Order: sequence, then C-alpha cells, then structure tokens
Amino acid sequence: MRKSNYVIYLQFERALGEEFLYMSRVFSEFGMKLVPMKLDDFKSIRMKEHQFVICCVRDIRALINYQKLLKRYMNFMLRQGSITLFEYSSFAITHDDAILKTKKVFQERLPVSMFRMADRAGQEIFSKLVTNSSRWPGGKRAKLPEY
Repeated sequence: MRKSNYVIYLQFERALGEEFLYMSRVFSEFGMKLVPMKLDDFKSIRMKEHQFVICCVRDIRALINYQKLLKRYMNFMLRQGSITLFEYSSFAITHDDAILKTKKVFQERLPVSMFRMADRAGQEIFSKLVTNSSRWPGGKRAKLPEY
C-alpha cells in the first residue's frame, strides 16, 4: 500500500457531522486517515496521485455548492481518473454516462446507516489500494530480455 493513505471528506458545513467521526474511527483501524476539507481548499489543491473523495449532501445549500464544484472541477478530475468519488445524497445527482461506466463514482441514497457508508467506501478503497500495490510494473505484455 502507499505510504500516505488518506481519504478526503468534503465538508459543506462548519461543524463536522457524526458520520465523519464514525467513518474516521473505522478507517483509522485499517491504517487510513479521513481528512476533512472545505470546498475552497479542495479547489486549490493539486493532486499528484489518485485520491479518494467522500461527500455527503444533505440539504439544498450543500447541493447547490456541490453542483458548482461538480461542474467546474470534479467532472474534469473524474474524466481524468485522478479521483474516485463516494457520493451520499438525498437528491438525484446526475453524472455523465462515460464517468459512470468507468466505476469512478459510487452513489448511495440517504438515509443510509453509518455502518453501510463506512463499509461500502472502506471495502472499495482498501481493495483498490491492495490491488494497485501488487501490480506488475512491466505492464500487460511484459517480456523477458533476450540474451
């Protein structure tokens, strides 16, 4: 696995909810850190490697801010393959079909239990971290050098 295993949690409100506390406790048991990040900070960071992002959209104000973020930043990042998005929302948020086919967006409807939220995201993140660390570095058609 990578040295820095952290997951970005998009924060729409000033105070963190109880789902953040629960999910950070569950992720810390597996050696991953859940990092809360406000929308302005998320817009300004440069991602050098693949990141996992969790967002929980509960109200109309968060939906409006999230749709602006999707339109300007996240759709580009999803097409580029630099993030994997776990989206928990009370609303029907639409994405491009091309993005949904690549399995980079995992959508779940609220209300959902905190155990299910942490379980779904944790299993997917952990499996991707483990499978990517054990990939053969030579590619799909690697050949031995001829003597």
